[in-house]
Amino acid sequence: MASVSSLGIGSGLDLNSILKQLIEAERGPTSNRLDLKEAETQASISAFGSFKSALAEFQSTLNDLKTLSEFQDRSTTSSDPDIFTASADSTASVGTTNINVLNLAAAHKLVSADFATPETVIGTGSLTIEAGGSSYNINIPDGSVSAIKDAINNSDAGTKVSANIITVDDGNGGTVSKLVISSKATGAGNAIEISVVDDDGTHDDAAGLSQLLFQPGNGNNRLTELDAATDARITVDGFTVSSATNEFKGAVEGVTITALKESEDPINNPPETLTVALNKTAIQGKVSSFVTVFNALKDTFNLLTDYDPNTGEAGLLNGDATIRTAERQLERILYGSINGVDGVYSNLSQLGITTGEKGKLSLDQETLNSALDSHFNDIGEFFAGDEGLAKQLADLTEGFLSATGIISLREEGFDTELKEIADDRVDLDRRLASIEARTRQQFAALDILLGQLNSTSEFLTQQLENTNRIVNGINSNK
Repeated sequence: MASVSSLGIGSGLDLNSILKQLIEAERGPTSNRLDLKEAETQASISAFGSFKSALAEFQSTLNDLKTLSEFQDRSTTSSDPDIFTASADSTASVGTTNINVLNLAAAHKLVSADFATPETVIGTGSLTIEAGGSSYNINIPDGSVSAIKDAINNSDAGTKVSANIITVDDGNGGTVSKLVISSKATGAGNAIEISVVDDDGTHDDAAGLSQLLFQPGNGNNRLTELDAATDARITVDGFTVSSATNEFKGAVEGVTITALKESEDPINNPPETLTVALNKTAIQGKVSSFVTVFNALKDTFNLLTDYDPNTGEAGLLNGDATIRTAERQLERILYGSINGVDGVYSNLSQLGITTGEKGKLSLDQETLNSALDSHFNDIGEFFAGDEGLAKQLADLTEGFLSATGIISLREEGFDTELKEIADDRVDLDRRLASIEARTRQQFAALDILLGQLNSTSEFLTQQLENTNRIVNGINSNK
Protein backbone atom coordinates (compact mmCIF):
# COMPACT_ATOMS: atom_id res chain seq x y z
CA MET A 1 0.00 0.00 0.00
CA ALA A 2 1.36 3.39 -0.95
CA SER A 3 2.11 5.74 1.96
CA VAL A 4 0.33 9.06 2.39
CA SER A 5 3.50 10.92 1.47
CA SER A 6 3.64 9.19 -1.94
CA LEU A 7 0.07 9.91 -2.90
CA GLY A 8 -0.32 12.02 -6.06
CA ILE A 9 2.91 10.94 -7.75
CA GLY A 10 1.05 9.03 -10.42
CA SER A 11 -1.88 11.39 -10.85
CA GLY A 12 -0.21 14.69 -10.11
CA LEU A 13 -3.05 15.56 -7.73
CA ASP A 14 -2.50 16.79 -4.08
CA LEU A 15 -4.15 13.68 -2.68
CA ASN A 16 -2.26 14.02 0.64
CA SER A 17 -3.93 17.38 1.33
CA ILE A 18 -7.31 16.08 0.18
CA LEU A 19 -7.02 13.10 2.53
CA LYS A 20 -6.10 15.37 5.47
CA GLN A 21 -9.11 17.60 4.81
CA LEU A 22 -11.44 14.60 4.59
CA ILE A 23 -10.22 13.27 7.96
CA GLU A 24 -10.52 16.67 9.65
CA ALA A 25 -14.01 17.07 8.23
CA GLU A 26 -14.89 13.70 9.70
CA ARG A 27 -13.27 14.57 13.06
CA GLY A 28 -14.73 18.07 13.48
CA PRO A 29 -18.37 17.54 14.56
CA THR A 30 -17.62 14.73 17.03
CA SER A 31 -14.50 16.39 18.43
CA ASN A 32 -16.33 19.69 18.91
CA ARG A 33 -19.17 17.91 20.65
CA LEU A 34 -16.75 16.15 23.01
CA ASP A 35 -14.86 19.40 23.66
CA LEU A 36 -18.09 21.16 24.57
CA LYS A 37 -19.23 18.30 26.81
CA GLU A 38 -15.86 18.22 28.59
CA ALA A 39 -15.86 22.00 29.10
CA GLU A 40 -19.36 21.81 30.57
CA THR A 41 -18.35 18.95 32.89
CA GLN A 42 -15.21 20.76 34.04
CA ALA A 43 -17.27 23.90 34.68
CA SER A 44 -19.72 21.84 36.74
CA ILE A 45 -16.84 20.32 38.72
CA SER A 46 -15.49 23.80 39.44
CA ALA A 47 -18.96 25.01 40.43
CA PHE A 48 -19.44 22.06 42.78
CA GLY A 49 -16.02 22.82 44.26
CA SER A 50 -17.19 26.33 45.11
CA PHE A 51 -20.40 24.96 46.61
CA LYS A 52 -18.52 22.34 48.62
CA SER A 53 -16.06 24.94 49.94
CA ALA A 54 -18.85 27.29 51.05
CA LEU A 55 -20.71 24.41 52.69
CA ALA A 56 -17.56 23.28 54.54
CA GLU A 57 -17.03 26.80 55.88
CA PHE A 58 -20.65 26.88 57.05
CA GLN A 59 -20.13 23.51 58.75
CA SER A 60 -17.04 24.86 60.53
CA THR A 61 -19.09 27.71 61.94
CA LEU A 62 -21.80 25.28 63.04
CA ASN A 63 -19.22 23.21 64.92
CA ASP A 64 -18.50 26.30 67.03
CA LEU A 65 -22.20 26.70 67.73
CA LYS A 66 -23.26 23.16 68.62
CA THR A 67 -21.38 22.93 71.93
CA LEU A 68 -23.59 24.12 74.76
CA SER A 69 -20.69 25.21 76.99
CA GLU A 70 -19.60 27.63 74.26
CA PHE A 71 -22.87 29.52 74.83
CA GLN A 72 -22.43 29.60 78.59
CA ASP A 73 -19.08 31.32 78.43
CA ARG A 74 -18.13 33.67 81.23
CA SER A 75 -15.88 36.70 81.00
CA THR A 76 -13.47 37.58 83.81
CA THR A 77 -12.01 40.95 84.72
CA SER A 78 -9.13 41.55 87.09
CA SER A 79 -8.96 45.01 88.65
CA ASP A 80 -5.16 44.73 88.36
CA PRO A 81 -4.01 42.25 85.69
CA ASP A 82 -0.41 42.81 86.78
CA ILE A 83 -1.30 41.16 90.10
CA PHE A 84 -3.47 38.30 88.81
CA THR A 85 -5.48 37.14 85.82
CA ALA A 86 -8.37 34.70 85.67
CA SER A 87 -10.50 32.58 83.37
CA ALA A 88 -13.90 31.01 84.00
CA ASP A 89 -15.98 28.14 82.66
CA SER A 90 -19.74 27.83 82.39
CA THR A 91 -20.11 26.71 86.00
CA ALA A 92 -18.80 30.00 87.39
CA SER A 93 -21.33 32.25 89.10
CA VAL A 94 -21.68 35.84 88.04
CA GLY A 95 -20.38 38.26 90.68
CA THR A 96 -17.37 40.00 92.26
CA THR A 97 -14.75 38.48 94.57
CA ASN A 98 -11.97 40.19 96.54
CA ILE A 99 -8.51 38.79 95.79
CA ASN A 100 -5.11 39.47 97.36
CA VAL A 101 -1.85 37.77 96.36
CA LEU A 102 0.14 37.14 99.57
CA ASN A 103 3.12 35.46 97.89
CA LEU A 104 4.06 33.57 94.75
CA ALA A 105 5.16 29.94 94.61
CA ALA A 106 8.90 29.26 94.60
CA ALA A 107 11.05 26.27 93.70
CA HIS A 108 13.57 24.92 96.20
CA LYS A 109 17.16 25.89 95.34
CA LEU A 110 20.33 24.75 97.18
CA VAL A 111 23.93 25.86 96.66
CA SER A 112 27.22 24.29 97.73
CA ALA A 113 30.31 25.83 99.28
CA ASP A 114 33.07 27.20 97.07
CA PHE A 115 35.24 24.88 94.95
CA ALA A 116 38.32 25.92 93.03
CA THR A 117 37.10 24.71 89.62
CA PRO A 118 34.38 22.50 88.13
CA GLU A 119 36.95 19.70 88.03
CA THR A 120 37.68 19.86 91.75
CA VAL A 121 37.13 16.44 93.33
CA ILE A 122 34.67 16.52 96.25
CA GLY A 123 34.48 12.82 97.08
CA THR A 124 32.87 9.54 96.10
CA GLY A 125 30.03 7.39 97.43
CA SER A 126 26.31 7.78 96.81
CA LEU A 127 23.58 10.38 97.13
CA THR A 128 19.90 9.85 97.94
CA ILE A 129 17.77 12.68 96.62
CA GLU A 130 14.16 13.04 97.73
CA ALA A 131 11.87 15.46 95.87
CA GLY A 132 8.20 15.61 95.00
CA GLY A 133 7.41 12.49 97.00
CA SER A 134 10.00 10.30 95.23
CA SER A 135 13.41 9.05 96.29
CA TYR A 136 16.39 8.42 93.99
CA ASN A 137 19.74 6.75 94.75
CA ILE A 138 22.71 7.93 92.69
CA ASN A 139 26.17 6.34 92.69
CA ILE A 140 29.06 8.81 92.54
CA PRO A 141 32.18 6.93 91.35
CA ASP A 142 33.76 10.09 89.94
CA GLY A 143 33.71 12.75 92.62
CA SER A 144 34.47 15.93 90.64
CA VAL A 145 31.93 18.76 90.78
CA SER A 146 31.27 18.41 87.04
CA ALA A 147 30.83 14.63 87.22
CA ILE A 148 28.43 14.92 90.17
CA LYS A 149 26.36 17.46 88.21
CA ASP A 150 26.14 15.08 85.25
CA ALA A 151 25.34 12.08 87.47
CA ILE A 152 22.37 13.93 89.00
CA ASN A 153 21.01 15.22 85.67
CA ASN A 154 21.40 11.87 83.92
CA SER A 155 19.72 9.88 86.70
CA ASP A 156 16.00 9.37 87.28
CA ALA A 157 16.25 12.21 89.78
CA GLY A 158 16.72 14.46 86.75
CA THR A 159 12.95 14.37 86.28
CA LYS A 160 12.49 16.22 89.56
CA VAL A 161 15.65 18.29 90.06
CA SER A 162 18.37 19.86 87.96
CA ALA A 163 22.02 20.44 88.82
CA ASN A 164 24.12 23.29 87.46
CA ILE A 165 27.54 24.80 88.02
CA ILE A 166 28.04 28.54 88.40
CA THR A 167 31.44 30.19 88.41
CA VAL A 168 31.57 33.51 90.27
CA ASP A 169 34.03 36.02 91.66
CA ASP A 170 35.80 34.97 94.87
CA GLY A 171 36.26 38.57 96.05
CA ASN A 172 40.02 38.41 95.68
CA GLY A 173 40.33 38.80 91.95
CA GLY A 174 39.77 35.12 91.16
CA THR A 175 36.80 32.83 90.71
CA VAL A 176 35.20 29.89 92.47
CA SER A 177 32.70 27.29 91.31
CA LYS A 178 29.49 26.28 93.07
CA LEU A 179 27.10 23.40 92.54
CA VAL A 180 23.46 24.54 92.43
CA ILE A 181 20.66 21.97 92.81
CA SER A 182 17.12 23.19 92.00
CA SER A 183 13.68 21.62 92.08
CA LYS A 184 11.94 21.61 88.72
CA ALA A 185 8.57 22.26 90.39
CA THR A 186 7.41 24.96 92.75
CA GLY A 187 5.69 24.42 96.07
CA ALA A 188 6.49 23.14 99.55
CA GLY A 189 5.73 19.58 98.50
CA ASN A 190 8.65 19.66 96.07
CA ALA A 191 11.36 20.50 98.62
CA ILE A 192 14.70 18.72 98.14
CA GLU A 193 16.42 16.49 100.69
CA ILE A 194 19.89 15.02 100.08
CA SER A 195 21.37 12.22 102.18
CA VAL A 196 24.98 11.08 101.72
CA VAL A 197 26.88 7.82 102.01
CA ASP A 198 30.48 9.03 101.92
CA ASP A 199 33.29 6.66 101.03
CA ASP A 200 35.42 8.29 103.72
CA GLY A 201 33.12 6.74 106.32
CA THR A 202 31.76 10.01 107.74
CA HIS A 203 28.50 11.14 106.21
CA ASP A 204 27.82 14.55 107.74
CA ASP A 205 31.12 16.35 108.07
CA ALA A 206 32.62 19.13 105.98
CA ALA A 207 34.79 16.81 103.94
CA GLY A 208 34.23 14.48 100.99
CA LEU A 209 30.81 13.86 99.50
CA SER A 210 29.26 14.93 102.82
CA GLN A 211 29.63 18.51 101.57
CA LEU A 212 26.36 17.92 99.67
CA LEU A 213 24.25 17.01 102.72
CA PHE A 214 20.92 18.80 103.17
CA GLN A 215 18.09 17.66 105.44
CA PRO A 216 15.46 19.87 107.08
CA GLY A 217 16.43 20.70 110.66
CA ASN A 218 19.86 19.02 110.43
CA GLY A 219 22.47 21.25 112.07
CA ASN A 220 25.21 19.63 109.96
CA ASN A 221 23.75 20.65 106.60
CA ARG A 222 26.49 21.65 104.16
CA LEU A 223 24.34 23.05 101.33
CA THR A 224 22.84 26.50 101.73
CA GLU A 225 19.20 27.21 100.89
CA LEU A 226 19.04 29.96 98.26
CA ASP A 227 15.26 29.77 97.79
CA ALA A 228 12.84 27.96 100.06
CA ALA A 229 10.22 25.62 98.60
CA THR A 230 7.13 27.80 98.94
CA ASP A 231 3.46 27.43 98.10
CA ALA A 232 1.69 30.38 96.53
CA ARG A 233 -0.94 31.96 98.76
CA ILE A 234 -3.85 34.23 97.98
CA THR A 235 -6.84 35.44 99.93
CA VAL A 236 -10.33 34.97 98.53
CA ASP A 237 -12.76 37.30 100.27
CA GLY A 238 -10.32 37.34 103.19
CA PHE A 239 -9.78 33.55 103.43
CA THR A 240 -6.34 32.13 102.62
CA VAL A 241 -5.88 29.58 99.83
CA SER A 242 -2.58 27.81 99.00
CA SER A 243 -1.31 26.22 95.80
CA ALA A 244 1.94 24.48 94.85
CA THR A 245 1.91 26.59 91.68
CA ASN A 246 0.81 30.13 90.95
CA GLU A 247 -2.43 28.75 89.54
CA PHE A 248 -5.49 28.35 91.73
CA LYS A 249 -8.30 26.15 90.43
CA GLY A 250 -11.54 25.88 92.34
CA ALA A 251 -10.81 28.51 94.97
CA VAL A 252 -13.74 30.22 93.29
CA GLU A 253 -15.95 27.59 91.65
CA GLY A 254 -15.50 27.44 87.90
CA VAL A 255 -12.66 29.99 87.99
CA THR A 256 -8.91 29.58 87.48
CA ILE A 257 -6.84 32.35 89.04
CA THR A 258 -3.22 32.88 88.04
CA ALA A 259 -1.11 34.88 90.48
CA LEU A 260 1.50 37.04 88.77
CA LYS A 261 2.84 39.38 91.44
CA GLU A 262 2.45 39.89 95.16
CA SER A 263 0.02 42.59 96.19
CA GLU A 264 1.86 45.65 97.47
CA ASP A 265 0.29 45.57 100.93
CA PRO A 266 -2.32 42.81 101.20
CA ILE A 267 -2.97 43.60 104.85
CA ASN A 268 -3.54 47.36 104.80
CA ASN A 269 -4.46 48.15 101.20
CA PRO A 270 -7.86 47.41 99.66
CA PRO A 271 -7.86 44.06 97.82
CA GLU A 272 -7.97 43.62 94.06
CA THR A 273 -11.27 42.42 92.63
CA LEU A 274 -12.25 39.59 90.31
CA THR A 275 -15.46 40.14 88.34
CA VAL A 276 -17.20 37.27 86.57
CA ALA A 277 -19.87 38.19 84.03
CA LEU A 278 -21.86 36.57 81.24
CA ASN A 279 -19.82 36.80 78.07
CA LYS A 280 -22.41 38.46 75.88
CA THR A 281 -19.79 39.74 73.46
CA ALA A 282 -18.69 36.20 72.62
CA ILE A 283 -22.28 35.12 71.92
CA GLN A 284 -22.89 38.19 69.77
CA GLY A 285 -19.81 37.27 67.76
CA LYS A 286 -20.93 33.66 67.31
CA VAL A 287 -24.42 34.63 66.14
CA SER A 288 -23.07 37.33 63.83
CA SER A 289 -20.58 34.86 62.35
CA PHE A 290 -23.40 32.37 61.78
CA VAL A 291 -25.38 34.97 59.81
CA THR A 292 -22.34 36.07 57.79
CA VAL A 293 -21.25 32.56 56.82
CA PHE A 294 -24.78 31.44 55.93
CA ASN A 295 -25.17 34.49 53.70
CA ALA A 296 -21.93 33.57 51.95
CA LEU A 297 -23.34 30.09 51.39
CA LYS A 298 -26.60 31.58 50.12
CA ASP A 299 -24.63 33.81 47.72
CA THR A 300 -23.00 30.67 46.36
CA PHE A 301 -26.39 28.97 45.96
CA ASN A 302 -27.75 32.00 44.13
CA LEU A 303 -24.71 32.40 41.88
CA LEU A 304 -24.77 28.77 40.80
CA THR A 305 -28.53 28.27 40.37
CA ASP A 306 -30.13 31.63 39.45
CA TYR A 307 -31.62 32.37 36.04
CA ASP A 308 -31.98 35.88 34.58
CA PRO A 309 -34.97 35.97 32.19
CA ASN A 310 -33.89 39.35 30.82
CA THR A 311 -30.47 38.18 29.65
CA GLY A 312 -31.16 34.48 29.41
CA GLU A 313 -28.08 33.80 31.54
CA ALA A 314 -28.20 30.91 33.99
CA GLY A 315 -25.90 29.70 36.75
CA LEU A 316 -23.60 26.77 36.06
CA LEU A 317 -25.75 24.48 38.22
CA ASN A 318 -29.15 25.90 37.31
CA GLY A 319 -31.59 23.03 37.48
CA ASP A 320 -29.09 20.70 39.16
CA ALA A 321 -31.09 18.43 41.47
CA THR A 322 -28.26 17.89 43.95
CA ILE A 323 -27.68 21.52 44.85
CA ARG A 324 -31.39 22.26 44.89
CA THR A 325 -31.97 19.37 47.31
CA ALA A 326 -29.21 20.60 49.62
CA GLU A 327 -30.58 24.15 49.58
CA ARG A 328 -34.16 23.09 50.31
CA GLN A 329 -33.17 20.79 53.19
CA LEU A 330 -31.00 23.45 54.83
CA GLU A 331 -33.68 26.12 54.54
CA ARG A 332 -36.38 23.78 55.87
CA ILE A 333 -34.45 23.58 59.16
CA LEU A 334 -33.24 27.17 59.13
CA TYR A 335 -36.56 28.87 58.53
CA GLY A 336 -38.71 26.47 60.53
CA SER A 337 -39.39 26.15 64.24
CA ILE A 338 -37.03 24.18 66.46
CA ASN A 339 -38.92 21.83 68.75
CA GLY A 340 -37.65 19.78 71.66
CA VAL A 341 -35.22 22.33 73.11
CA ASP A 342 -35.35 23.91 76.55
CA GLY A 343 -35.95 27.62 76.83
CA VAL A 344 -38.22 30.24 75.34
CA TYR A 345 -36.75 30.42 71.83
CA SER A 346 -37.91 28.25 68.93
CA ASN A 347 -37.02 30.26 65.79
CA LEU A 348 -34.41 32.72 64.57
CA SER A 349 -36.74 35.69 64.35
CA GLN A 350 -37.04 35.70 68.14
CA LEU A 351 -33.30 36.44 68.25
CA GLY A 352 -33.52 39.22 65.67
CA ILE A 353 -32.54 37.10 62.66
CA THR A 354 -34.90 37.46 59.70
CA THR A 355 -34.91 36.53 56.03
CA GLY A 356 -34.41 39.26 53.45
CA GLU A 357 -33.70 39.60 49.74
CA LYS A 358 -32.74 36.40 47.93
CA GLY A 359 -33.12 34.35 51.10
CA LYS A 360 -30.23 36.00 52.94
CA LEU A 361 -30.34 36.61 56.68
CA SER A 362 -30.19 39.92 58.50
CA LEU A 363 -29.45 40.44 62.19
CA ASP A 364 -31.12 43.04 64.38
CA GLN A 365 -28.52 43.61 67.09
CA GLU A 366 -30.96 45.32 69.44
CA THR A 367 -33.29 42.31 69.49
CA LEU A 368 -30.36 39.95 70.06
CA ASN A 369 -29.04 42.11 72.93
CA SER A 370 -32.48 42.08 74.54
CA ALA A 371 -32.53 38.28 74.31
CA LEU A 372 -29.06 38.09 75.87
CA ASP A 373 -30.18 40.28 78.75
CA SER A 374 -33.42 38.44 79.43
CA HIS A 375 -32.72 34.76 78.63
CA PHE A 376 -28.98 34.33 78.20
CA ASN A 377 -28.82 30.56 78.71
CA ASP A 378 -31.84 29.89 76.47
CA ILE A 379 -29.91 31.14 73.43
CA GLY A 380 -27.40 28.34 73.97
CA GLU A 381 -30.22 25.82 74.25
CA PHE A 382 -31.72 27.06 70.97
CA PHE A 383 -28.47 26.66 69.05
CA ALA A 384 -26.61 23.90 70.90
CA GLY A 385 -29.24 21.85 72.68
CA ASP A 386 -29.63 18.16 71.79
CA GLU A 387 -32.18 19.12 69.13
CA GLY A 388 -30.83 22.64 68.63
CA LEU A 389 -30.55 24.50 65.34
CA ALA A 390 -26.77 24.21 65.01
CA LYS A 391 -26.85 20.51 65.87
CA GLN A 392 -29.48 19.79 63.21
CA LEU A 393 -27.75 21.87 60.55
CA ALA A 394 -24.33 20.39 61.41
CA ASP A 395 -25.66 16.83 61.10
CA LEU A 396 -27.24 17.69 57.75
CA THR A 397 -24.12 19.32 56.28
CA GLU A 398 -21.97 16.49 57.58
CA GLY A 399 -24.16 14.10 55.63
CA PHE A 400 -23.82 16.24 52.49
CA LEU A 401 -20.03 16.33 52.78
CA SER A 402 -19.46 12.70 53.77
CA ALA A 403 -17.82 10.17 51.47
CA THR A 404 -21.24 8.68 50.73
CA GLY A 405 -23.15 11.98 50.64
CA ILE A 406 -24.94 13.53 47.69
CA ILE A 407 -21.99 15.76 46.81
CA SER A 408 -19.53 12.86 46.62
CA LEU A 409 -22.00 10.89 44.52
CA ARG A 410 -22.37 13.84 42.15
CA GLU A 411 -18.58 14.21 41.92
CA GLU A 412 -18.31 10.52 41.10
CA GLY A 413 -20.80 11.16 38.30
CA PHE A 414 -18.58 13.92 36.92
CA ASP A 415 -15.58 11.60 37.02
CA THR A 416 -17.59 9.01 35.10
CA GLU A 417 -18.54 11.61 32.50
CA LEU A 418 -14.89 12.62 32.00
CA LYS A 419 -13.89 8.97 31.62
CA GLU A 420 -16.64 8.43 29.04
CA ILE A 421 -15.45 11.50 27.13
CA ALA A 422 -11.89 10.17 27.17
CA ASP A 423 -13.17 6.79 25.93
CA ASP A 424 -15.15 8.52 23.17
CA ARG A 425 -11.99 10.34 22.07
CA VAL A 426 -10.15 7.02 21.87
CA ASP A 427 -13.02 5.54 19.85
CA LEU A 428 -12.98 8.58 17.56
CA ASP A 429 -9.25 8.28 16.96
CA ARG A 430 -9.65 4.57 16.26
CA ARG A 431 -12.50 5.19 13.80
CA LEU A 432 -10.61 7.99 12.04
CA ALA A 433 -7.54 5.79 11.75
CA SER A 434 -9.69 3.14 10.06
CA ILE A 435 -11.25 5.70 7.72
CA GLU A 436 -7.83 7.12 6.90
CA ALA A 437 -6.40 3.69 6.14
CA ARG A 438 -9.33 2.78 3.89
CA THR A 439 -9.34 6.13 2.09
CA ARG A 440 -5.59 5.99 1.68
CA GLN A 441 -5.92 2.65 -0.08
CA GLN A 442 -8.63 4.06 -2.32
CA PHE A 443 -6.53 7.11 -3.14
CA ALA A 444 -3.53 4.92 -3.81
CA ALA A 445 -5.54 2.83 -6.26
CA LEU A 446 -6.91 5.99 -7.86
CA ASP A 447 -3.42 7.40 -8.12
CA ILE A 448 -2.19 4.25 -9.91
CA LEU A 449 -5.18 4.26 -12.26
CA LEU A 450 -4.76 7.93 -13.10
CA GLY A 451 -1.06 7.33 -13.65
CA GLN A 452 -1.84 4.53 -16.09
CA LEU A 453 -4.43 6.67 -17.89
CA ASN A 454 -1.92 9.49 -18.10
CA SER A 455 0.61 7.10 -19.65
CA THR A 456 -1.97 5.82 -22.15
CA SER A 457 -2.98 9.37 -22.98
CA GLU A 458 0.64 10.30 -23.67
CA PHE A 459 1.09 7.20 -25.86
CA LEU A 460 -2.03 7.95 -27.90
CA THR A 461 -1.06 11.57 -28.27
CA GLN A 462 2.37 10.55 -29.55
CA GLN A 463 0.86 8.07 -32.00
CA LEU A 464 -1.56 10.67 -33.29
CA GLU A 465 1.26 13.10 -33.76
CA ASN A 466 3.25 10.44 -35.70
CA THR A 467 0.23 9.60 -37.86
CA ASN A 468 -0.29 13.27 -38.57
CA ARG A 469 3.33 13.64 -39.73
CA ILE A 470 2.99 10.61 -42.00
CA VAL A 471 -0.18 11.94 -43.59
CA ASN A 472 1.34 15.37 -44.06
CA GLY A 473 4.40 13.78 -45.67
CA ILE A 474 2.34 11.78 -48.19
CA ASN A 475 0.35 14.83 -49.16
CA SER A 476 3.48 16.89 -49.73
CA ASN A 477 4.92 14.25 -52.20
CA LYS A 478 1.91 14.27 -54.58
